[in-house]
Amino acid sequence: MELPDPLGSYAVLIGSSSYESPDLEDLPAVSRNLEDLGRLLEDPGVWGLPPDHVTRVAEPSSPAQLLDAVREAARRATDTLLVYYAGHGLVGPGEVDSLLLALPSSDPERPYTSVDFANVRREVLDAGRKVNRVVILDCCYSGQAMTGGMNGPVTMAEQARITGTYLLTACGPNRLAVAPPDEPHTAFTGELIRALSGGLPGAGPLIGATELYEHVTGELRAKGRPIPQQRLSNTGRDLVLARNRHGLPGGATPAAPPPPAARPAVPDRFRVLLRSQPRRIAEYTERLRSTEPATAAELLELAAGTRPAQEAAALAHLLRRQGRDPEARAMLTTVGTRRSPADLVTVVRALRALDDGEDVERLLTTVAGRAPEDVAAVLRPLYEDEAGVADALLAAAIGTLGTTEAVLGLAGALWSAQLDEQATRVLAAPSFSSPQEAVRLADALRSIGRVDEALDLSLRWLPAVAEDSAGLVRVLRIADEAGRTAATDELLRAAADAASTVRDLAGLCDALWTAGMGDRAERLLTFVSGELDTAEVVALAELLHAEGHDGALRPLFERAAAARPVEQLPALVDALRTMGRPLDAEALVKGTAARRSAASVAALLALLDTDGAPQDSARVLTAVSGDILLQARLIRSLHTVSRPRDALLDQLCGTTGVEFTDLLGTLHEAGEHEVAVLVLRRLAQTDPERAARQLPRLRTARMPVDQKVLHTFLETSGRPMEGLSAPTVRSLVVGGTWSLDQVDVIAVLSYAGLTAQVEEVLEEYSRQPSPNEVRELLQILETRGHRNHAQAVVRGARWMFPELFMGFVRSLHEAGMRELARYALENASTRLSNTQRRELAESLGVPAPELPDPPPDPPPTVGPRLLDRFRRR
Repeated sequence: MELPDPLGSYAVLIGSSSYESPDLEDLPAVSRNLEDLGRLLEDPGVWGLPPDHVTRVAEPSSPAQLLDAVREAARRATDTLLVYYAGHGLVGPGEVDSLLLALPSSDPERPYTSVDFANVRREVLDAGRKVNRVVILDCCYSGQAMTGGMNGPVTMAEQARITGTYLLTACGPNRLAVAPPDEPHTAFTGELIRALSGGLPGAGPLIGATELYEHVTGELRAKGRPIPQQRLSNTGRDLVLARNRHGLPGGATPAAPPPPAARPAVPDRFRVLLRSQPRRIAEYTERLRSTEPATAAELLELAAGTRPAQEAAALAHLLRRQGRDPEARAMLTTVGTRRSPADLVTVVRALRALDDGEDVERLLTTVAGRAPEDVAAVLRPLYEDEAGVADALLAAAIGTLGTTEAVLGLAGALWSAQLDEQATRVLAAPSFSSPQEAVRLADALRSIGRVDEALDLSLRWLPAVAEDSAGLVRVLRIADEAGRTAATDELLRAAADAASTVRDLAGLCDALWTAGMGDRAERLLTFVSGELDTAEVVALAELLHAEGHDGALRPLFERAAAARPVEQLPALVDALRTMGRPLDAEALVKGTAARRSAASVAALLALLDTDGAPQDSARVLTAVSGDILLQARLIRSLHTVSRPRDALLDQLCGTTGVEFTDLLGTLHEAGEHEVAVLVLRRLAQTDPERAARQLPRLRTARMPVDQKVLHTFLETSGRPMEGLSAPTVRSLVVGGTWSLDQVDVIAVLSYAGLTAQVEEVLEEYSRQPSPNEVRELLQILETRGHRNHAQAVVRGARWMFPELFMGFVRSLHEAGMRELARYALENASTRLSNTQRRELAESLGVPAPELPDPPPDPPPTVGPRLLDRFRRR
């Protein structure tokens, strides 16, 4: 044992000596308690804590002041933390009495004005795991810190076995502490101070926790005062609290260790016999059985308790071999209950050496019922060379555990014995008869940081935990602390299975939201949304809506819609609208369309069309408008001509942000050739003007097949194009530079019955450009075989002056357009004199038409710009 390192240790001394309430008597001795106890802790001859490691909280004004001091010391301590309180103790309300530490401003009628010891306990337990904790309470009812009902939370007393905490209280749970008016200290603290300042006679150089307790208890008992209580772990038993100042002021030399515990007294008449070999003891007791059976039993009992351990084992083995099983069992029971752990280890090894497995099993059954510290002391050496026997003993000890306190006691003793793996087995093994006891143990494990074990235990009682919303919340918090999200899902699924009605589910979700676990509530709804039928989903939504959880409605309906056929979507949408959630209903329709397969969306569109829901149908179309290929798949899924199919085609025809040629290219690359044809036909039917504009673009994009298909649809469109206005026709005819693409547009318009309008536009157009540009246009028209359109252009060229016109006609002849040149000659004869006609005809190699001289030409109807161009030529 070593004295705790003063540099790594901290003490908090709390005292309330004067009180505002007339129901609480002042305790002037408390002030002296803090002064003198603090001085001793700082004394190098006692402990030697630095002055700044001792915090005195005299007359705390609020619970926060008290708890902050404890928290700060717990945060700083790396070796030992000591917390001391002196003052009035009160019993708190509730099914399980709790200990309240009174402050100067406390009112017994208002429990919340005092500090619940549970809060102090929590701060103490937050110290590091390797930190020793010492809590000393000098107040009335301080023993309440030791108690805890079967249904109440596990207190610090039970946790002490695991966490290395030493708890020392001035009295029992139902006793009043004493503050003698004629003494400078309270009765309990006075004995502590005298023991620390004067030392303990007969002790070693250091004072351990148990030694101090036994000394103070003896002093108080002798004076007829309340008897203190202690609770400690195996680590606590070895905890040193101070140097022993007994003897010289500077400290005494170590005294001799205390003598070992005396063995049972041996009567003189048995003294010689009990020194005999086991064989002689067996023979002697065999003779006594018939005449003095009680004496024989007494002698064997003495042998079991006093003979060397291995001889006691040999004697029990010999008795069994002689058929004296009852006596052998009695001996082993005495050995198992009375001998020290070290002797028990020797007995086990001796029996194993004798190959006596049956007697070992009997002995283990008895040892398993001993104090947890004794069981741990036996297990540790056995695991070095008799692991099988040790496992059997551990299993037997586990089999005796029926309460949380027993489980924690054994686990704590094993941890103190550095048998961590075995302690974990203890925590994993309990089979309680009630879920309440399992919950208590889980809470205790969580409070000491063993969250994984707490969660595993809770999961073993999953159905019971899931039935109670409060229990579910508690275990979910444990899962969070353990970082085990998979366990969270398991818990939520179990809770969903345990809920027998929709109302139960709503109540469970409400409890999760109240606990700040909204994400878990939504996760729970995720699990149930696909398992409930549509009517149950609607009922659940109505309950959530009534509780004000509106934010959960849309996700619930979205998950429900995703988990069922689209034919059930209208019912969900109608339910949302009935609850006054039109925007959520709209989002549900769009979201479903965006997430479902093409076949499902097509079925939804058909259903909405049949039900007469055009607005919802439009919302579906909006949701898919950004996905060209999805729209294509929908068109194919809608096999028959219908309003949804036409609407999808119109949507593709009017796609914005994408060139029409790119749209067609995307469809072809995806193998959607049929849809591409349908789009072209729809465009030709609904917007022939735009369709005609696409022809040159398709040629430029080198899409001859699509160009031909669109050309055909425009020629055979069921909707005639005669209704196009003259400006529209003009824009289509002369909408770009002259090329074969533009001539295709002219041809389509002509096939659509607009020949006269087209020729009128061409005649008008030919009055504007230069003769060379007119000649180029005529050459293109000739190439495509559009003779009538070419003649219309020639007719429009009559605006030219005779000399210019003659040159223009000659250029046509030279370019191989002889028929057009002859037509121009014939058509414009009235514009030429006879001489000019004969001259032009001679150059063309054709007869000149005989016509009278024409009247003088009227002024040209051309603009100044064209006239200037002509003059420059």
